[in-house]
Amino acid sequence: MEKTFWFWVGWFLFLFCLDFFIPFYTLKDIPKLTGSFLFWIIWVLVAIISMFVIFLRWQEPDNKKT
Repeated sequence: MEKTFWFWVGWFLFLFCLDFFIPFYTLKDIPKLTGSFLFWIIWVLVAIISMFVIFLRWQEPDNKKT
């Protein structure tokens, strides 16, 4: 459980960094806003799919004491 938790934390930190650096640093010299909006649409789809995968794999920890 601990390994998958840190994987998803790392994945969403990566998505957060992409969300900040791509539009404001990489796409800043493009005079049209369409590049940023296309990026954000794709980013949102990846984030939603990631959340869906997390919810599908969700398991409660086994707290049974034997």
